[in-house]
Amino acid sequence: MVHHEAPSAIVKVNVKTVILAFALLISPLIAGAEEPYDLTWDMQSDHAVVRTHPGGQEVWHGSLLPALWIQGADGSKQYIKAEVASSAQDMLSLRFGNLAAGELTIKHDSAGIRFQRLALHWNQSPPAIVALYFGTSLLTAEQRAMVPSLELPFWPDWEADGFGIPSAKGGPLQSFFRRWDFGNASIALGSFGPAMGTPYGAAYPRPLYSAAMGGPNGWVAFGPGTVPDAALTLRIRSSNAALEYLYREDLWGTQKGTDRVWDEPFRLFWAHDAWDAYLRLFQSFPAVPPSAQAHQESHWNSWGNFRDHHYGLRELADQVASDIGAKILVLDDGWETNDSSGKPNLVRYPNFFDDLAYIRKKGLELGFWQACGWVDDPETSGLMPEDLVRGIDGVPRRVSWEMGTQVEPHHYVLDPSSPRAREFLRQRTLRIMRELKPRLLKLDFGYGLPGPDVAAPRDPALRGERFSYTLLKIIADAAREVDPTVTIQYYSIHPLMAPIENLITLDDLGDAGGQEAAGHGEWSVWAALAGVQGRAINASSGYDWRDDNEVLLDTAVIGAPGSILPLPTEGLAPPPGFDFHHRRALVEWYRHTTLWKPLWLNSEKGAIGSEPRPRCFGRLEPLRGEDRLTALVLRPEGGGENQLNVPGLGLVRWQGRWAIISQDDEGLAASHRLACIPFDGGSLQLPRSAAPRHVVAVDKSERPLTSWSWHNSALEVQSPISPELVGILVIN
Repeated sequence: MVHHEAPSAIVKVNVKTVILAFALLISPLIAGAEEPYDLTWDMQSDHAVVRTHPGGQEVWHGSLLPALWIQGADGSKQYIKAEVASSAQDMLSLRFGNLAAGELTIKHDSAGIRFQRLALHWNQSPPAIVALYFGTSLLTAEQRAMVPSLELPFWPDWEADGFGIPSAKGGPLQSFFRRWDFGNASIALGSFGPAMGTPYGAAYPRPLYSAAMGGPNGWVAFGPGTVPDAALTLRIRSSNAALEYLYREDLWGTQKGTDRVWDEPFRLFWAHDAWDAYLRLFQSFPAVPPSAQAHQESHWNSWGNFRDHHYGLRELADQVASDIGAKILVLDDGWETNDSSGKPNLVRYPNFFDDLAYIRKKGLELGFWQACGWVDDPETSGLMPEDLVRGIDGVPRRVSWEMGTQVEPHHYVLDPSSPRAREFLRQRTLRIMRELKPRLLKLDFGYGLPGPDVAAPRDPALRGERFSYTLLKIIADAAREVDPTVTIQYYSIHPLMAPIENLITLDDLGDAGGQEAAGHGEWSVWAALAGVQGRAINASSGYDWRDDNEVLLDTAVIGAPGSILPLPTEGLAPPPGFDFHHRRALVEWYRHTTLWKPLWLNSEKGAIGSEPRPRCFGRLEPLRGEDRLTALVLRPEGGGENQLNVPGLGLVRWQGRWAIISQDDEGLAASHRLACIPFDGGSLQLPRSAAPRHVVAVDKSERPLTSWSWHNSALEVQSPISPELVGILVIN
């Protein structure tokens, strides 16, 4: 810990970028982990800088003390920023002008700084807090002559070369931005994307509750340590940014009492790469046991067919069971009478319950889509206006997925402050669980709720990011009352969402702007952050079969195969590029374990001007006290033969695209049953200490493969030319 000598002191901490060992046998994984950084914080001027050390190259700078934008009883607004009155050990005594006094408890560790508790005591009747900020300063007279807007008397002051926010922009997906790319924008970091005017981004990997800033010298990642009771945004103005907790108590009323406490309002961690900075931020949260392997099952989602108005459940089940082999068929949006009724649409599916029995006879389990807070027919559901989220005028708000005025349909929104609304949501979930007996619930549209500029739950404790979180948790808790093993599927890679979701899905790539292969690759790089946490992952798909082989290559490393692709059932012709053999291969041979970390090889984790991109990369799992390579994806660079020295395996040579997956609890080098999936034919040469007993080609059956050899401790296989080839098994 650092002792703060006096308010005017400059606090300097030399910190090496060394990851704390993950409690579940995950060892340090950062390339260049010996790179040291300095955090210097001049408290008198409230100016903090993260620099490389030695050399002093700046990574990021800005202020750290909190500031408030408030409205008084007379309706006037005022900006007040904390000043340090005194310090002792890990606590700063603060003053907010003559309006309030406070305390800030700080903790340092090897790669970051945490504000554990911010407590504030008002010296008068509490004003309405419009927003809480980290990273703002009052504009000087000179600055007022420069800024493009004088709407506010303060300005964000965090600055770096650019921003790294996973999938902040869609169409095509983009995660890295130069410092001026956003202009004047508020980027939602939680569950209020469309509502807050941010670039539309549907689900995965949100809510993120964090962001990163940096450049070639290093990165910082920051965010809260608890789910905030405010809408969390990164407020960007030109090349500057600040973390904003938007309350709008000027609309919804102040909290009672003269004391206000924020637990874990801010954390800041640093590393050489943005991905690693996020990892260190996420690893500052308590480790939880890895997700059970039962939650990482192969799925097929009906949305690829439903979105084209093809609703034949039996035809869909026939295809999924016989041709794909997935374990769970998920019925997506469209199975209900209306969104969130929890009752099947018997007009669309007149034999619904018989169809479910047919699906189960095919050996498939069932999942069902549920919107987390929407309700279309409140009166029929026994709900009153006071059970719904309302505007300042008392009129219930209505929302859609993109928050426009032309899109249909618009939905009412449950207010979790209402006991009747909570019980409605709970009873609906209990009925679905008891009557339909799902293996999985796919929760959706926690990001499709009105933001605090237009509405808020009546209970202040359930506002902001807790609004969506509470609705999701009511459903998850009720489902687990009936079946504690049920899988709850949602989208967030952040550790704070682990109590709700036990399966993270990569969604449907609707935001990829037609570039599904690149989009899935970018999402897969971020998904590795969830793998390090031991979270189950559904790799999902896009809508285009022509991109599916690239999607499946990523899937071979990151998780279970899932899909929303359209299947050629009755009335729906096979799409261009349709080929389910590689999907059958992944369903048969993917890794069911959930705790792993990436071996990047020649892949890119992302940087300014270079989006995340998996090329050749692998999956490292902690087996018997060692990290072992259990899956490897090989993509060629140019034509001809490629070669790569793979740690833990040795020199690998190949032509074409390959996925190699261990089928036991050994790494690839020692596996007794090794699946090799060729995506283009070609050849593969792997180091092997002993000749295999059998090498078989798998299509509709298993048959001996003749095109293989073993010499000089290396196995070489040549993929046979067969349109129905699923893969090759090497058996020792």
